[in-house]
This record gives sequence, structure tokens and C-alpha cells, in this order.
Amino acid sequence: MTRNPAKGDKQQKQQSDDKGKTRKPGTSVTEWVVAGISAIALLAVLGYLVVDGLSTRDGTTRIVVLPLVVAATEGGYVVEFAAANRAGKSVAAVEVKGELRNGDEVVEESSATLDYVPQKSQRRGALIFTRDPEAYDLRLFASGYSEP
Repeated sequence: MTRNPAKGDKQQKQQSDDKGKTRKPGTSVTEWVVAGISAIALLAVLGYLVVDGLSTRDGTTRIVVLPLVVAATEGGYVVEFAAANRAGKSVAAVEVKGELRNGDEVVEESSATLDYVPQKSQRRGALIFTRDPEAYDLRLFASGYSEP
């Protein structure tokens, strides 16, 4: 068996290069700081998820509908509204109705459906009337929803 002199020289040179590198054993201060920040962030996320998961959901949905703007258009009047879901439960297919009343008499009705209203948030929509809502008593309310 013959020995390759070029291969032996390479190994010897690599060993001498490794001796030149001075790396301190153990974990550096920077690594400890990054690990500490990461651990705090992880604990915060886990704490939030545990509290959110254990919190009770309000069983009754409370949707409040308020008019925002009444605007005249070519074909009638548009009443923009905001529907706020104040409960801790999301709902879908929220039916919003609007009535123009003259005393006890309902003069005109309109309705719109909001696809989804997340918990503790609000969505906007609009109802269209042929008569001027400002000439009557405008009543807006949610008449139904489904659970997503």
C-alpha cells in the first residue's frame, strides 16, 4: 500500500488552520438574549390562547343597528347603517330590516343581509327606500341570523 503525500499535506494544513480558530465554548450573551426574548414571546402567545380558550362565550348575540347617512339618489333614498355585534359570538347571514313609520303604520320596508359579523365588531350596509326616510320615523333592527 502506497501513501499519497499530497493527501497527507492537506490533512496537516487543515489541522493547523483549526488550531488558528479560537471559539469560546458555551453559549454567547447574544444567544441568551435572543432565547430569552423568544421565550417571553412564546409564553405571551400561549397565555393569550389559554385565556381565550377558557373564556366563556356569551350565548346571546346582541346586534345593534344604527343609521349613519341618508342620501338621495335617482331611484330613491339610501340609508347606510352600521350593525355592531357586541357579543362574544360571531354570526352569519344577519338580516337587517328598516321600516319607515308614520305613527303605528308602516309606510315602507327594506331589508339587507350581512354575510358575516364577527364577535365584538361591526359591519356596514345600506337599505334603499323610495320615500324620504327623513320625512318618517326610521326604524332599523336585526331580524335574524345564523351561526356560522
